[in-house]
Amino acid sequence: MPRFPANADELSTELLTEVLQDLQPGISITAFENVQTAQCGDGLASTADRLILKLQYSNNESYAVPEQVMLKTMLLSPHAPHEMYENEVRFYREIRPQLQLETPRVFASHFDRDSGQFGIIMEDLNTRGAEFPTACSDVSVTQVEGLLRTLAKLHGYFWQSTRLQTELNWIATETKGGMSDIFNTIGFDLIKDQVEKHAFKQALIAPIGLSLEQMWEQLSAFQQESAQYAQTLLHGDTHVANTYLLPDADGGLFDWQLMIRGNWAHDVSYIIVTALSTEQRRQHERALLEYYLDCLQQNLGDHSAPDIEEAWYLYRKSIMWGLVIGWLITPPANYGEEITSANISKLVNAVQDLESFDS
Repeated sequence: MPRFPANADELSTELLTEVLQDLQPGISITAFENVQTAQCGDGLASTADRLILKLQYSNNESYAVPEQVMLKTMLLSPHAPHEMYENEVRFYREIRPQLQLETPRVFASHFDRDSGQFGIIMEDLNTRGAEFPTACSDVSVTQVEGLLRTLAKLHGYFWQSTRLQTELNWIATETKGGMSDIFNTIGFDLIKDQVEKHAFKQALIAPIGLSLEQMWEQLSAFQQESAQYAQTLLHGDTHVANTYLLPDADGGLFDWQLMIRGNWAHDVSYIIVTALSTEQRRQHERALLEYYLDCLQQNLGDHSAPDIEEAWYLYRKSIMWGLVIGWLITPPANYGEEITSANISKLVNAVQDLESFDS
C-alpha cells in the first residue's frame, strides 16, 4: 500500500499517480503544484492538514478527476488518534461510493496502519462555490433545512439496516469501538484537563450548575439508553463547521472521522444547535425537528419515523454529547477561542432551555 509522506515537500507525481490509479486505472500525473496549505491549529483545520493541489495529466480526457483537488492528510506528526483517520478513509473508500448524498467526491483514500498516516484526495469544494460556516456565521433556517435533508437521506438509507451488524459492524457505536473506546477510557480526563486549563470554558459552563463528573455521568447513562432506539449510520460530528453550504443546493457534510452507528438525534441536535443563533434555535427548533422527521419518512421505505414526542425527548437529551465531548474536550487551538466559545455558549443555552440534564 502506498504511504503519504508527513512532509509536503516529499509529495511526488509518482505517489499521486499510484494512489489515483486505484480508482482511476491508467491515469498519470505529470506535474502538480501545492497552491494552498491549511494546517492543524491555524483555525481552518482541526485534526488534519489540507493541501489544495493543481494537477497536470498526461491523459486526463477520459477521467473524472478535476485539475484542482484537495489532499487531506497529516503533516509532521499525528494530531489525533489513528482511529479517527482510519474511520474517515474507510468511509470514503467503502461507503461513499454507494451514497447519493451531498458529501465530497473522493478520488483516492488510503490509510497506513503501521504509521497511522493517511491521505484522501477529494474535490476542492471551493470550485463549486461552497461556503464553510462556523458557529460565528449567520446561518439561516432555510440553510439548516437543507442540511437536515442531507442527514435524512443518510439516516434513511441505513435505518435499522442489517448491514450495521454485518459488513459495517467495524464502525463504532456510541458506547463501544473506535473512538468510543478512547472516550470511555480517557475522555473525562481530557475534558477535565481542558476545563482546568481554560478559564473561559469554566465560566461558560458555570450556569449549568453541575460538576463535570455529573455531566459525564448523565451523558454516559443516556448513551446506554440511546442504544435501545432505532439505529442508523451517523456522521457523528455534525457541528456546523463540519458542513458546507452550496448555492441552490442542499448543504453537505465532510470530516467523517467520528462516524458511528447510533441514534439519529445525535446528528440532528448537534447541527441545529451549533448552526443557528440561540434566538433562532428557540423559535424554530421544534418545527425543524418535525421537518427532519418528514424528510426522514420520505427516505424510510417500509419503516416509520419516530413520533414527535419520542423525537423531542431524544433531541433534548442528545445535545449533551455536543457540549461535553464535542467542545469541552476540544483544544481552543483547533478552531480558535472565538469559535470554541460560540459553540459552547450555544450548547449551554440549549441544555438549559431544554433541561437536557436530568430531563
